[in-house]
Amino acid sequence: MSLHRRPIPDPGTLTTEIVSETDRDKHILLQMLDLHREKVLPLDLTTMLYISTPCTEDKLPEDPTELSTAFLRRLWLYNAQARNTHCKKVAGAYGLNVDENTQCVINPLDLVAAVYMATNSFLRQEIAYRMVQCNFAVPLYLPPVYPEKKGTVLLGSFRGIFGGWKSPSEKIIMKNMANSRMPFVSAMRLGDCSISKSRVLNTVLGGPHKRNKCFVNSGMDGGQLPRVLSDGLVELCWNLPSGGNHDNVFPRPVLVANLRGDAANYKKQMSLLCYTSAVLIVFCRRFGDTERELLASWRDNTSHMILIDCSMSVEEDGREDHEKFKEKLVKDLELPDGMVLYGGDGNEERIADTLRDVLNHLIPHLHTANLVGTAGMANDLNINVDEDEICRMAFSEVEEVLGGIENGVPEFLENQLPLQGAVWKQLCQLEKEEGRLYTTQSLTEEKEDLIKNLLDYKLTTAMRAFLAALCTHDMTKRAFFLSWMRVKLEVMQLEKLSFFKEMNGEQIQEHCIGLDHFLREMGLVYERYFRSPDSDLYDMFRLPYVGAELLLYGVPLELYDGDASAFPFNWVYSVLYEVHKQLPQFSRMRVLTVLGFQNSKNTEVLSSLFGVNFSKWGRKHIKGAYMLLLSLPDKFRMEMNCEFLMLINTEGLNRQDAHQARSLVHDCELATFVSGLSDITLVNLPDEVQGGTRVNIQIAINALLCTKDFERKTAFLVASEGAGMDGKIMSYAIDILSTGQSPAEPQKGGICHNRTSNSATIKNDQSYSDAVLRLKQSLLAMFHEKATNGQPTCLGSFMEHMCNLWESVKKENVAIKFGDTGKNDAIIGVCVTLAQGEKQLSDQIDCWVQGLDNHITDLKESASRYGESLNKDGILRILKEEATTQINTEGDKMRASLWDYIREKDVEIALVENYRAKLLNRAALVQEQMTADVVAKIESAAIRHDLTVETQPLFTKLESALDVKLVSLMQTCKNTDFVIQDRELEQEFVNAWESMPSNLKDSHPETQEIFARMVEKLRENLNYRGLKKKRVKLWNANQLNGFTVRNAHFALNSKMKKTLKYNKDVAQRFTDNLVEDCDRKFSDKIWHNEGYSDSYMRELLAVVDKGLEVIKMESFTLKPKYEVDLKGYICSKASMSFQEMQYSIIKEQETKERFLNEMKERHKQNFIQQFGKRHRCQKAAEAFTNLCLKPTAEDIINSSLEKQIFNNILQKENARLYSSPKKFHYGLLRDMLLKDSFDNFHEYLQSHERFSRKRIENFIITHLSGSVMIEDRREQRMQQIFGCMNKCITQASDSSVVQCNVRQLLEEMCISLKSLEQVNVPTQILEIPLFNITASRDQFLKYLQQSVSELSSSIAQEFMENDDVIEVPDDLPYKLQGMLYKTVKGCDKRCPFCKAPCDLGEREHQVHEAVVHRPKGLVCYTNANSTTLSHSTCSADIAGKNQFQNRHTKGQSLPFKEYQSIYPDWNISPEDPGNNGPAIYWRYVFMRYNSHFAKEYQCAPARLPVAWGEITQGVALQSLREAFEITE
Repeated sequence: MSLHRRPIPDPGTLTTEIVSETDRDKHILLQMLDLHREKVLPLDLTTMLYISTPCTEDKLPEDPTELSTAFLRRLWLYNAQARNTHCKKVAGAYGLNVDENTQCVINPLDLVAAVYMATNSFLRQEIAYRMVQCNFAVPLYLPPVYPEKKGTVLLGSFRGIFGGWKSPSEKIIMKNMANSRMPFVSAMRLGDCSISKSRVLNTVLGGPHKRNKCFVNSGMDGGQLPRVLSDGLVELCWNLPSGGNHDNVFPRPVLVANLRGDAANYKKQMSLLCYTSAVLIVFCRRFGDTERELLASWRDNTSHMILIDCSMSVEEDGREDHEKFKEKLVKDLELPDGMVLYGGDGNEERIADTLRDVLNHLIPHLHTANLVGTAGMANDLNINVDEDEICRMAFSEVEEVLGGIENGVPEFLENQLPLQGAVWKQLCQLEKEEGRLYTTQSLTEEKEDLIKNLLDYKLTTAMRAFLAALCTHDMTKRAFFLSWMRVKLEVMQLEKLSFFKEMNGEQIQEHCIGLDHFLREMGLVYERYFRSPDSDLYDMFRLPYVGAELLLYGVPLELYDGDASAFPFNWVYSVLYEVHKQLPQFSRMRVLTVLGFQNSKNTEVLSSLFGVNFSKWGRKHIKGAYMLLLSLPDKFRMEMNCEFLMLINTEGLNRQDAHQARSLVHDCELATFVSGLSDITLVNLPDEVQGGTRVNIQIAINALLCTKDFERKTAFLVASEGAGMDGKIMSYAIDILSTGQSPAEPQKGGICHNRTSNSATIKNDQSYSDAVLRLKQSLLAMFHEKATNGQPTCLGSFMEHMCNLWESVKKENVAIKFGDTGKNDAIIGVCVTLAQGEKQLSDQIDCWVQGLDNHITDLKESASRYGESLNKDGILRILKEEATTQINTEGDKMRASLWDYIREKDVEIALVENYRAKLLNRAALVQEQMTADVVAKIESAAIRHDLTVETQPLFTKLESALDVKLVSLMQTCKNTDFVIQDRELEQEFVNAWESMPSNLKDSHPETQEIFARMVEKLRENLNYRGLKKKRVKLWNANQLNGFTVRNAHFALNSKMKKTLKYNKDVAQRFTDNLVEDCDRKFSDKIWHNEGYSDSYMRELLAVVDKGLEVIKMESFTLKPKYEVDLKGYICSKASMSFQEMQYSIIKEQETKERFLNEMKERHKQNFIQQFGKRHRCQKAAEAFTNLCLKPTAEDIINSSLEKQIFNNILQKENARLYSSPKKFHYGLLRDMLLKDSFDNFHEYLQSHERFSRKRIENFIITHLSGSVMIEDRREQRMQQIFGCMNKCITQASDSSVVQCNVRQLLEEMCISLKSLEQVNVPTQILEIPLFNITASRDQFLKYLQQSVSELSSSIAQEFMENDDVIEVPDDLPYKLQGMLYKTVKGCDKRCPFCKAPCDLGEREHQVHEAVVHRPKGLVCYTNANSTTLSHSTCSADIAGKNQFQNRHTKGQSLPFKEYQSIYPDWNISPEDPGNNGPAIYWRYVFMRYNSHFAKEYQCAPARLPVAWGEITQGVALQSLREAFEITE
């Protein structure tokens, strides 16, 4: 709130001292906006009184000096175009560069920054509040105008912003946004970047289903202009979850900051954001040394960093180096996977989707911060914060006032603000009962006791501190004090309050306290002092002066205590008396009262209308009426015939309060009192869905009935939220009950605030600002009527009237008892019946009007069947007759239902008779208005029908051209992977529209002053005939009923009494014939719709002159006056006809223009929507094809190739080797023996599986690298799989469903593919938002068919390019290795002693056997108590007496013969001393590489039998063949 009454500053001499330290562009920009002098005198809240009040329409600013006021004015109207910088005068006149592609003068961000630089803290609070409501980003850091100055963190701007969201548990949370802790995400740009950072952020915050325009970006009008003041600006916005997963962008509330300009140039801002933010999002195009150094420094000071690579323009030959630099940077920054996003393709939507997914993954784990902590960090970084020492002193005073409130609000109210408790309420009630002659002895005694209790009051600690703070002479400090009081109290209670029940929206009543309670207590302290002054209250005489100062500086004065239902007479009178002394002598004023009911949002309406600041509607805790005195601008002083406007705002009528048994009576008293004070009473009805609507109307009608007989007449006006019946019912009641007031139509839609789900905002709907301006125009028209019909009042007279009115209310000296609903209900019932009748009539006519186009077609076809021609006039005549008949019929029904209701409900006859005439007039007025509206609609429909027929072929061609354009654009997007923005689409549409035939765009006919031109030609004619000095008589429409020849037209000799009558008859007949000839002459022109031409007038006058020559042949003589008057009459009559014809042509042309504009807008929006739908379909089809179908098709095609190669391997010489595990094992042992390599033997013994796989891998590589002749069956398999895909698409297109969910459609197709060809398509990717869209089934399937065809062609092209060589996939050897190993791996069990593999893999078996057991020394076994390698085999040990001990025996030694007690699944044959065949192979190997094994195992060589040395390689190979039963 503002306590600074702002005088109109003296501009003084224009100098450049203030901006001498800025560069040229800043200097020019500030001068353009006329804000360069405001650095001396900042704008404050009183500025809004001068800006908002005079505004009755949203005009385009004349020049840039009006842009700042236009911004504030629109912002106070919650207009979505508030940041628009269009004006009639271009910026080039000031020396700045001009962009020919936009009508904007400057970048919208510069406008916001300039306004913030030129305003004080209190106005910034209100600006920030409204910007958040409009979903605009709000400045957090304001860069300095002067380079050597410091920037400022604007913490104070956010103190008054409150937001609400739903927790995951669906609990409603309300918090102050400056104190609320949440993840802080910051975005910045490093260097030049082709990606629009702000547009990406908008897309992220809007989610996949909404469009967001929070941050100004280059895609918005004016956003492409260079920034002058706003580089270095840091903006904020919030994203708050609503509880519904569909609308939630993030799972938790998130604070998003956006740094404007190149971050490399703003060290202070980056330091602040790094230390505060949980995530830094950096858009970067280059990764040079400078960029890497900056990124490293930022990464050191922040928890998480997301890097978006925007290197679109890197040359192909430099791409590799760029990727290397980036990889090194990512490694140096220690960025986890997924934290680097590629944006080089320019696809901002894809970047936004990916970024949103990454943030959603991070947000649940991020640390939180708040703006208060950010401001503290700014202080540490030597950055200014807007809360200075005076602000902090005021905060200390607030802490002193509110000491003890933490113990509970009820206790604080009882102990510190006791005067507004039960004693005051009971005393007020007793005084009213006393005035209404209900006095008894007991009541008198009770009143005396209450007064005694009241007089015992001593000034409390809190009130003493509060009054001391208000009585300071430092106005700025007092302003901060009151601002802090309001914010502190609200913040303190937000966590305890729940404003609405989650299910039914009813308000929960809890103990609340606000600044209004303290101001009320101040008034009651004075009331107490006025009743009996004492020493403790010795200085209370100054309170009225303080109250008057507050009132004049914009703090509302409580006029009526709604909780006690009392008027604090002494306090209000004393304050107004002090105000009266400060106002200029003979000051006059008007009074406007707004009756506000629960949820009416009066404060928002009054703020939008006049720029005043009552307590915000969502934070109002007490009930009553509040007044403000507004000084009117000079323009309105003339219109309203006064200098001041008193606004009375009534809050809390019909509040749901279970503790007030007489709530309705008290509400009626309050409404009657404030309405009786006013010149105009605005009944502001809330939306009907809020409930309690009938009681609202009862209260308003009670006030209307009580005040209609007062000497001071008040006019009533209705404003209603939404399009319900309440406003219409109330307007009927006003028409019926008011005397001398024109019919009141409800001003609808002027107060509609729709809360959005994911921000602390209201919906910035253009309809809201338009409705507010219409409401203001209606109010000003009523004030103008008041100024015409009655005198304004002065403040002294108002005070006297206020006292008398209170006495009447207190004594109930009114026409109807307060709270008596009998008469109210009767009037409401009658009005409801009228409203329902009008609605039924309106619905019937609307339905009839909607079918006019078809009806006109039917009329023409019917006439043509009978061989008749029906022109436009004939059609209009028929339609008007039908409409009139229908309206009259429905009007009769409406009146009949009204009288039926009166009879059924037994409404009081006297009441009906009193208002019978008005009821009938109202019904007749409804019919009259409906008829006029319908006639206009019929004429418009006839014109539009003709235009539709005329333009149908042209629009058909346009649609064809646009469809071709869409196909071309879609192909462009597909080829370049670049998203076309709406502005480019609009330009493409305009190009197509402009190519349409020119006859559709006829120029608007010039409005001609026909009457003046005809008079001019008449004078020329008279001059020519020598009648120059004769005065031409002009005729109005009411006088054109016929020209009468008078006596004065005859010459003296023709006025003989005997012949005068005869002469007049002859002259009259002649005149009538002449006029008729002239009528036919210009009627023929009008019939052909020919515009006026001077030649027509000359022809017409020539006809008259010719006729005058004929009449001269008569016996009488006519004076020149006859000629002059006759020509004046004919001229006037012709001019009226030509003027009507011109109006008709203009009206028809305007209808045509509206029709064309509507069609243009409709086709444009349809073009943009179709592009969006097709683009989403195309992207979804391409993504499904590339991410799902392509991998599936490649797997299937390549799987056939794998099988062919696998079968080829198993043929010829390899067939026996890979026919069984046993034969494969033999082949391994044989090859090792023949190659005679220790490394092979050692590797085999260490891991049989690894050695086998390696052997298979080498074999496959050798096989594939050789000449492999394979029949290429891939094309056949490809045709098979793609045929299956096309079949599924064809089946899906057979459905009659027009619209479908793409995700569900694709899931169904995947199921079909699986059922047809057992093709398993991965469907996990379908969960991403890209596929969760509703689209035209045929359109999507068309794009899917194209994508599948392109995929098929692409694979087929690869086959053609490599028709002589079959390219194999890189992973094919690995797949073949797995397939072969699976064939030959056999049993995976190993001998528990020597680790020899089981060779029974070719059949199922329970007991394992190895063909060849090895000496155990080969696998690192040593002799007992020795380091010598053991040469014994498993078979020899079983035949002998040796023992074994291992973990399976649990440390016990067992004979080898009993091995099956431990290993029952193994069968080891004992060694036959007479046949050592199977063991010879390994004995040869052991003997040959004994020393090698000893060295490898770091043991002593085995002591091998001498006979082993006699074994040769041939003998070993033969023993191997015999063991494996191989014949070669």
